[in-house]
Amino acid sequence: MRSMLKRVLAVIGLTGMLVAPAAAAWAEDPVNIPSGQNIVDDANVLGGRKGEVEESIQKLLKDHKYNLYVVTVKSFENPADPAAWGNTVAKQKGMGPADVILAIATEQGKYYFAPNSSSEIYPKRTTITQNAIAANLGAGKKDFAQAAIDTAAAIGDAADGGSGTVPSGAGAGTAVLVGAGIVAAGGAGTYLYLRNRRKKAGQASSASYGPQGAELDPLAGMSIEDLRRKSGSLLIEADDAIKSSEQELGFAEAQYGEAAVGNFTKALQEAKAHMSESFKLQQQLDDHIPDTEEQQRSWLGEIIRRSEAALSSLQEQKADFDSLRELEKNAPQALAAVDTGAAEADAKIARADQTLAELRGKYADTALAQISDNITQAKERLAFVQNASATAREKLASGEGSLAAVAVRAAEESLHQTNVLLDAISKVAGNLDSAREGLESAVVDTSQDLAQARAMIQSGAHPELEGPVAGVEAALARVKSEIQNGKIDPIATLERVESAHQALDQALGGIRDQQEQARRAQASLQQTIMSAQAQISATSDYITARRGGVGTEARTRLAEAQRNLDYALSISRNDPVTALTYAQQAHALAAQAAQLAQSDVDSFGYANQGYGQGYGRGGMFGGGGGGGLGGAILGGILINSILNGGSGGGWGGGHSDGGGWGGDSGGDFGGGDFGGGDFGGGDSGSF
Repeated sequence: MRSMLKRVLAVIGLTGMLVAPAAAAWAEDPVNIPSGQNIVDDANVLGGRKGEVEESIQKLLKDHKYNLYVVTVKSFENPADPAAWGNTVAKQKGMGPADVILAIATEQGKYYFAPNSSSEIYPKRTTITQNAIAANLGAGKKDFAQAAIDTAAAIGDAADGGSGTVPSGAGAGTAVLVGAGIVAAGGAGTYLYLRNRRKKAGQASSASYGPQGAELDPLAGMSIEDLRRKSGSLLIEADDAIKSSEQELGFAEAQYGEAAVGNFTKALQEAKAHMSESFKLQQQLDDHIPDTEEQQRSWLGEIIRRSEAALSSLQEQKADFDSLRELEKNAPQALAAVDTGAAEADAKIARADQTLAELRGKYADTALAQISDNITQAKERLAFVQNASATAREKLASGEGSLAAVAVRAAEESLHQTNVLLDAISKVAGNLDSAREGLESAVVDTSQDLAQARAMIQSGAHPELEGPVAGVEAALARVKSEIQNGKIDPIATLERVESAHQALDQALGGIRDQQEQARRAQASLQQTIMSAQAQISATSDYITARRGGVGTEARTRLAEAQRNLDYALSISRNDPVTALTYAQQAHALAAQAAQLAQSDVDSFGYANQGYGQGYGRGGMFGGGGGGGLGGAILGGILINSILNGGSGGGWGGGHSDGGGWGGDSGGDFGGGDFGGGDFGGGDSGSF
């Protein structure tokens, strides 16, 4: 959970507030870049790829007349602030309007990127930062060489009139974003957050070859731990991309029709197929059965490749999908739809709150654990909708259509999550009522089989039934006790009864004929499937609205639960006995996923204390409460500083944009010698 949270914080530049300063032994003063050199690798992290970095810098200079300087040290010191440190290096070098600096403190986990503020690419620096730098340094990747290579490519894209993305084929760390200026993390937003790490150019330059000229597996040299980190990061990234893509697809299909989004629908299905297999393999790695190193390497490698394939299948449709949405052109209409939806959601909150109160009067707290804070979370998301909508109107009024589109997208996703949270309450209410009804019939059926088994024991036959009989008696006694105490968790109680009943059925299996076994399994199967569906639905809604705080394990269990349930349904008519086993496994896995997800969110919440005040100061979201931003972060909706409105302290100090973007580190280096620009207004962040 900590590594996942650190990934979230790194993307929005907050880790600097939380990470202790590096040890003094790592500290390095601002370096002097020797004449004729563009790379100072004092941290020695570029290794054998230094030539590739140099090649990308020279290509940028030749094609676009921008000169990139790359500096790596272990820690920034004297001054310790990344922007001030980088500004000093730029000043010492005498950098001009066509110069760009990228400085990385590898041990400290910080970076600073800045074009000259008078250059044409300066307004696009944040997009470049997120697409090329954060994409390669965050989530534990720390691919320093690729960050530099992609930065050169993204600068070239910006110089050509693009937004500052990494062109296809330019490098292995590309972040593809739908809409301008969005930072999507943990599946955030309705934006396709797609990273393609295995571009052909990157493969060609870094591939290893065997004695016969055959390309070796690029993962072969990685340790098991590194493979686990890489696969875990890719699993979350691809799963979030799929969830975000589904949301975008729903919007597009409703607006343009099913035929218009056919290719993207196919790509999404392919991505889901890859992810289904990936989660199946992850479950094998997570189970209690020991795995050999060979098995771990094989499975982790396949997870990595399938996750990358899932991302790639979505990316291939990006251009068509971008042109389909054209949100910037339709921002006013989309904003009007958001405003209407927000008013409707606001009206739903009171009804949902009343429903939740009624449920608390009927059922145990454990039955409502996944929706207990849904009203609070829905209000958080709705506050964010209102603030993002207000920002969109401001940007439209000032003629900043692309920034308005960014804000509308954020509002759309937050509104979607608001409705997920509210609708989940009514869904859980229906599932609990159905489970309570099913529990009554399950108790009757179980009692009948119990009476049959008791009679056999009393007759002196089948003493092997004594154990299962005792289990059923205990389960029924517990149900009776819970009912007498007033409130029960009917889904959990029904699952316990069915599990005890199945143990008795198995014991009776050698006595009953095959036809009777199938009849009994079919009777139990329907109740078990209902319980599994209810648990999967509730857990899926929980993760969807809190995915910024949920890690790999919970998602893996949920995916495996769905796979088991799908298989149970597929064979239920012809083989109810086997189907019952799979349905029970589906319920158990979904329950595990729920516990893991809740634990992740609890941990996220403790670490997240104070975000509201930090984010709320001076940015687009107003005062101390943060305008619902705390809930948006938990929901995985992260909007970068381009929405800060150019005033105050940005994100509260963690994300220092400097210069005209509300930071306090700009303006130190400027003047007539360098075209009136400076290097103090760049982007700094942590990884």
